[in-house]
Amino acid sequence: MAAIAATPFVLMYAAAMAPQWITDHRLASLENRALKHPLPPGTTFGGSEPQGPVTGDSGDCWAGFAFSLRTERPPEEIKRYYEAAPFMRTDAHFFELSVSALQESADHVSVAVDTISSGTGDLRCW
Repeated sequence: MAAIAATPFVLMYAAAMAPQWITDHRLASLENRALKHPLPPGTTFGGSEPQGPVTGDSGDCWAGFAFSLRTERPPEEIKRYYEAAPFMRTDAHFFELSVSALQESADHVSVAVDTISSGTGDLRCW
């Protein structure tokens, strides 16, 4: 009996959360495409960081993710490499993709990818 009474609340929760889940899934898909992209020559994967929080304004979601590389190559070269990567092309869900690369130590470069997407009703984006 309690399960039947709770059903409308569970359905309302799922309806309210669906836009968030869609945004998170799309961002995770973009991150997976980035991590599956071949590494720049002379680099090895150093690890990834959790996705940053999704925030926004007026229905646009701002989000990003980061990963690190072990390399002797300068950050600017790494940045240009990832700017030219296929996953950086605008698609139906993301626009204004940008990449930055920062020297973390003598042999580590941190790569951050930031994007804006339409929030599809995601309340974090308002």
